[in-house]
Amino acid sequence: MIPVEYFWFALILMLGIIGAVRGLAKELGVTTILALSLFVLKFVWKQFLPTITTLAADAPLGLSELMLKAVVFSIAIIFVAVISYTGFVLQFPFKNFGRMGTGLFGFLGGLLNGYMVIGTVWDVIAHAGYFSPKASVVSSEALSSVHQTIVGLFPVPFINQYILLAIGMVLLLAIVLK
Repeated sequence: MIPVEYFWFALILMLGIIGAVRGLAKELGVTTILALSLFVLKFVWKQFLPTITTLAADAPLGLSELMLKAVVFSIAIIFVAVISYTGFVLQFPFKNFGRMGTGLFGFLGGLLNGYMVIGTVWDVIAHAGYFSPKASVVSSEALSSVHQTIVGLFPVPFINQYILLAIGMVLLLAIVLK
């Protein structure tokens, strides 16, 4: 059996390939929406943590706080990503880089979006013990040291919520003010 991080890296790589096809201008539009969405998720989660904890404890499914966070963050960020990629597309005002430049920079933009989307889902699911009833067994014995190191570098634990807000607002202003 291969380590689980290969699966997650393959998903991030797929978003990089999608970005290469779409180009950097469209990928930065998605980055804008993702950064602002992650800010809102993190901000709301911190503000309403006592209420959320009470709801999680009283839930009929018996979800722990980390499992509830994994469900909420995963559904929200995947929903936002799907809408951002398929709905109205924000485009960053760029000059044409040519075919090679558009593909290369689009690939890098897609990897950034993959880091934000897949990294968020990976992080919250990993902290929830991959929804295993024996979360301590999953997190300590079955996962590699590379996995343990990488999980701490994703947007939810690594990037401050206000930095996400600043990035999103700067990109949004650049799009709006063309």
